[in-house]
Amino acid sequence: MRNASESPRLAALADRLVDLSPASPARPSTFTAALVLHAGQAAAVLLTALTVVICAGRRWGKSVAACFKAYQVALATPNVTCCLIGATQGSISRIFWRTLREMNRVHQLGAVPLKGIEGWSMTLPNGSQVVLMPVDSIEAADKARGLSNVAFVCVDESQRYRAEVLRYLLLDVLKAMFIDQRAKGREAQLWLMGTPNPLGKVGTFWDYMTRKGATVVTGTVYDNTKLGTREQIEAVVDEMLTEESQTKESAWYQREIMARWVVDLARRVYHFDDDGNAWDILPRLTTYALIGDIGVRDADAVGLWGWRDGDPTLYLVREVIKRGQDTLALADELRGLIADFNPILVAFDGGGLGLKVILTLQKLFPGVPIRAVTKPPVNLQVKAFNQRAKGGGLKCARSSALYAEVRNSEWEGGIVNGKILETGHSDIVPMARYAAVELANLLPDAPKEETADEQHRRERREAAEKAERSRRWAQNHNPDHDPNEFTDDLDADLFEDAM
Repeated sequence: MRNASESPRLAALADRLVDLSPASPARPSTFTAALVLHAGQAAAVLLTALTVVICAGRRWGKSVAACFKAYQVALATPNVTCCLIGATQGSISRIFWRTLREMNRVHQLGAVPLKGIEGWSMTLPNGSQVVLMPVDSIEAADKARGLSNVAFVCVDESQRYRAEVLRYLLLDVLKAMFIDQRAKGREAQLWLMGTPNPLGKVGTFWDYMTRKGATVVTGTVYDNTKLGTREQIEAVVDEMLTEESQTKESAWYQREIMARWVVDLARRVYHFDDDGNAWDILPRLTTYALIGDIGVRDADAVGLWGWRDGDPTLYLVREVIKRGQDTLALADELRGLIADFNPILVAFDGGGLGLKVILTLQKLFPGVPIRAVTKPPVNLQVKAFNQRAKGGGLKCARSSALYAEVRNSEWEGGIVNGKILETGHSDIVPMARYAAVELANLLPDAPKEETADEQHRRERREAAEKAERSRRWAQNHNPDHDPNEFTDDLDADLFEDAM
C-alpha cells in the first residue's frame, strides 16, 4: 500500500493532469485536477487500474475525488453512466450530492440535477450521467442492474457494508455492468473507498486492499492542502482530541485520522486478539472434547478441542464444517475423531432437530458420553467466550474458520449485550461459544497467583536452600577435609550396614 500524496512519481503524474485535460466547451478551464484537488487526490484520479482502493482518514477528501472522477469520465465520453454508491439515501445526499451540485455551479459544467424515485442524477449536455444510488441490501443492489454503459463506479464507506452485501454488489452486479465498455476497448473503473474497519483486518474492503490486481491509495487529513497548512490542521486535530478526551495513541485517532488498521476491541463482540488467541505450533495435548452446532438450514459445525494437564488454555485442534449432511454422514465424521482422540465429552446443540440427532448418535456410539450442550442466553455465552479468550486462554489456528469469522461481529451502536451485528453469517462461532460454556468446569485450574507474603516466604526459603547448597559445595571442595571421607569403601560399609 502506498500514500499517493507522498509518492514523487504519482505527484509528478498528477501535475500532468492539466495537460491531459485541456479546456473545451465541455470541460471548463477551471475544472482541472491541479486546481480542484490536492496532490493525493489528483494522483488517485489519474490511476487507470481496473480497481482502485482508497483507504484514507477523515477529511482527506475521498468524496471530492470521487465526484471529480465521475464528472471527468462523464465529460470525456458521451452517453456513459458513472455511479456513486453509498449505504443510505441520507449518506449519499450528504457525501456526494452537495459536492456534485457545488462543482456543477462553480465550474459551470451544465449538468441538470434530477431527484427520481430510483435515485438522483446529474445529466450532462453530452448525454452522460452521474447517478447516485443507495445500497444497503442485496435487494437494493439488484436495482443497479438496469444501468448501461457504466464507465465508473465508486462505493463509499466500503468497510461498513455487510460482507455478503458488498460481495454480491461487486461480483454479481457491478462487474457484469462493465462489460459494455470493456468489450468496446474502453476503460471502466471501480473505486472502493473507506477508512479502516474498527473490527480489524476483516471484511471485503480489506480483502480488496490485499488483492494483487488492486491499486491501493492511502492518505490522511494532513495531505489535504485545500484545508490549510499542516500546522493549521494539526492545531484543529489537537483541539478535537482534547474535546473528545482522545489521544494520538487511541484506536480512534489511529484509525479515523491516520487510516491505520488498529482494532477497537470494545467494538468487537468477541474479545479475540489476532495474535494472543492464535497458535502457530500446537503443543502436546492430553485431553479432548467434541463440541458441535447442528444446522437445520445452516451447516453442521464440529470443533475438536484439547488441553493439557495443569494448563487451562483451550485449543481448537480441528474444525469440520459441512452443509447438507444427514445424521449418518455426521456420524461418519465423528467416528474417526472419536477413535483417534477418545474425547471425554461429545456435546451438540439440541435445538431444532438437534435433539433427535443426539438420540441417534447415542445409539450409534454406545459408551461414548454424548449429550446436548448447555445453552444459556447468548449474552452469557459471549461472556463465557470472552472470559476464556482473555489473556490467550482460548487459541485457534490462523488458518481456521473461527479465526477468520470471530472478528466479524460488533455490538450495534456500541451497546454491549445489545443486538449483535454480523458482517457475515458464521457456523463455527456459535460452536465456540458452546465450547467456552460447556468445557469451563472440565478444564484444570490456572496456577494460583502468589500473594506478596507467599512470594516473600518462597524467596526466603529458596535463598536458604541456595545458601545450604553453597555451604555443602564449599565443604566438599575444601582441601583440608579428610580424603577418605567419601571413598568407595566407606559407601560399601554404609550399604552393608543398611542391609
